[in-house]
Amino acid sequence: MRIEVLSGLTVAIALVPEAISFALIVGVAPQVGLWAAFFMALSCAVFGGRPGLISGATGATAVILAGAVTKFGIDSLATTVILAGILQLIIWATSAWKLFRLIPKTAISGFLIALAILILGGQLRYVTLGNPEHFKLLTVVGVALLSMTAMLLSSKYLKMPPALAAIIVGSLIGIPLGIATVGDLSIVSGSFPIPSLPKLDWAVILGVLPFSFGIAVAGLTESLLTVDVVSHKLNEHGDKGKETMAQGIGNTVSGLFGTIGGCVLVGQTNLNVSAGARHRLSGLVAAGGLALTILFFAKYIEMIPLAGLIGVMLVVVYQTGDWRSLKTSSVLHLAVLLSTIVVSLITHNLALGILAGTLVFYSEKAVAYVQTRSENRY
Repeated sequence: MRIEVLSGLTVAIALVPEAISFALIVGVAPQVGLWAAFFMALSCAVFGGRPGLISGATGATAVILAGAVTKFGIDSLATTVILAGILQLIIWATSAWKLFRLIPKTAISGFLIALAILILGGQLRYVTLGNPEHFKLLTVVGVALLSMTAMLLSSKYLKMPPALAAIIVGSLIGIPLGIATVGDLSIVSGSFPIPSLPKLDWAVILGVLPFSFGIAVAGLTESLLTVDVVSHKLNEHGDKGKETMAQGIGNTVSGLFGTIGGCVLVGQTNLNVSAGARHRLSGLVAAGGLALTILFFAKYIEMIPLAGLIGVMLVVVYQTGDWRSLKTSSVLHLAVLLSTIVVSLITHNLALGILAGTLVFYSEKAVAYVQTRSENRY
């Protein structure tokens, strides 16, 4: 029990910087990302497919949601997230989650690379916030790089969440230098969000539906992949059907409370499992610890320099992308990889990228099969 509680509290702290960063990608207030992490972590802990998994606000869903908000306005956020949750519940009820087994590994590699690039692009707008002079720009970049270095080194030499190390270093250096902080973007509310149903507007529903589908598919791709990774690591069974249901519940509730939703987090899940957590208690403690942090330490969250968060995201970009997959001599591998990446970047919809890469993969397989049958016939 002690290990579960300590691991959960550590994860709660680690959830804060990334939740804020993903909220910035969408273009909403920091607490919108923080409360999303709470609802997703709670749903995953209670309903998820296996103990040890941690859900929260993620880049895979945030980059797609950002497209919907940009196109249809902030009022479309709740509708988009609720629809994504409902779609995931439909996928669970129809057992369509089994189709995710058909996604080729190369398409998943392309998905991860495209996600990393989109996350990086989402940070650029905050480099210049409140820092128009060249000196300030160089200062922000310098603090971001130092925060990134601290995060990378802490995972090897310090017993603390790497993201927390980045925030500490970014704050110690950035605050005295007077660079832009989270508070310059928005006041962080310490109050619990109020649920409400979005206005029923069929034009908006039809408009955001492709984005909702993208969030549902991209979120499940990352979530079910993590279930596989953890189950293999611990040599224990994971229930992908239950995890699909948990993601659907989490996103539906997140949308009702006006937050950005999310999916399973690879980094925080690895942190939790590596600490020895093997039960659902760790996830419950993480959700509860995060809620207490938001409610009682909001004013301190406002003091975090944006450069520190950018440093966190630079590490996330590095760790997310499957960069080794770019080194290949296989024409098919490269075609699947590039089609996934290019379509994802052009449409800002990772689900469409996965679909494109999967189609290229099976199209090539089908052509090869037909050619083989023809050769055998003669």
